[in-house]
Amino acid sequence: MTSRSSEVEIGVVTALQDNDAIVELSIQESCESCGARMVCVPDQTGKRRLRAANPLKAGVGSHVTITEKSNFLLQISFLQYGIPFIGFLIGVFLLYATDLSVIPVPQELVIFLGGIAGMMIAALISRFFIEKLAEGNSTFFEISKILN
Repeated sequence: MTSRSSEVEIGVVTALQDNDAIVELSIQESCESCGARMVCVPDQTGKRRLRAANPLKAGVGSHVTITEKSNFLLQISFLQYGIPFIGFLIGVFLLYATDLSVIPVPQELVIFLGGIAGMMIAALISRFFIEKLAEGNSTFFEISKILN
């Protein structure tokens, strides 16, 4: 029913909604490290369902290939890794620019802890935006081929 390669996912259309299709996919080993896992959260049966644009007008029961559209995984990767890294750098540089001589601990430790604090704040902000992105009715994948 399903198989996985590095670029496409094969699944079965289970429902149609407007111009989109709900596609059922099985859980793969790489799902744990996937940046898009918040979009296709598995249910109690272990199946993942995601909403995909249906430009080919696939019907219910059709086996289809799903591909990413509009660099979605690149955007998610930036939100997951880029924003916290920028927060770390901001935390480090803000404390580096201040006079820390009044603190009785090594300045490098204080600067590092400031970077960690900046990273944590940026990670919380990033998580908020990722959750908002996942809650929307946008489709981040599309049906690229009907297999049967």
